[in-house]
Amino acid sequence: MPNPFLTSRFNKHDHPDQLRTIFGGNDQFIDPYTTGYHYITFYPPNKLQSNYGKFLTTVCVSVNIPGITVNTVEYNGTNNMHWAYPGTVEYDDRRFTCKFIEFAGLPILEIMGSWVNIFRNMIYGISDPENGGTSQIDFKGRAIYATTLFDGKTVQYAAAFTGVFPTKIPTDAFSSDKTSHEKVEHDIQFSFDQMYTGANVLNAASNLVSTYTDSSVSAINSMYNNATTA
Repeated sequence: MPNPFLTSRFNKHDHPDQLRTIFGGNDQFIDPYTTGYHYITFYPPNKLQSNYGKFLTTVCVSVNIPGITVNTVEYNGTNNMHWAYPGTVEYDDRRFTCKFIEFAGLPILEIMGSWVNIFRNMIYGISDPENGGTSQIDFKGRAIYATTLFDGKTVQYAAAFTGVFPTKIPTDAFSSDKTSHEKVEHDIQFSFDQMYTGANVLNAASNLVSTYTDSSVSAINSMYNNATTA
């Protein structure tokens, strides 16, 4: 069975720096990992438009994924002497959260409302009579998440989620105050059945990220050339 966690090579980290905890002067030996560079690609169920997934990838500004907790089983004896043994291993809450920028026309509200409407129409209280579905395949999608180095291309961590669906329609974000004019961003939790990591997920994510990066750089270069052409 494959190990879902890759084992890195630590050879270049062997430079002796115990007193400083690898703190400077080691540019040939160590590169830090910083956050802020990520991609999340959604594959919504077939009953939704396929371009929904690409749009969500574009407007997602942050992602929080769950940790993995080892639950312990404790054994107690006389005088409360005790020892512990590993029990179950599970994801924290089986949820990941994404923050999306909302735009005029409210596309995020439309996407999340349409997604939830498949399995629970707010008017009828059942799956949508015209476009709903009672099978999991009708309303559950997939997602691939990846973080990179600041080149935006070298994937460091990747996770694939299956059985994905939103747990909220963000209508609460549309409250208003005449004394302020704030941008609207939605924090939306997604439920998932399984979260996969490992070499295969890392390779799939790397291919996706490479495609996104190449197309984005090409588009930016095209805009630059158009702007600078006399």
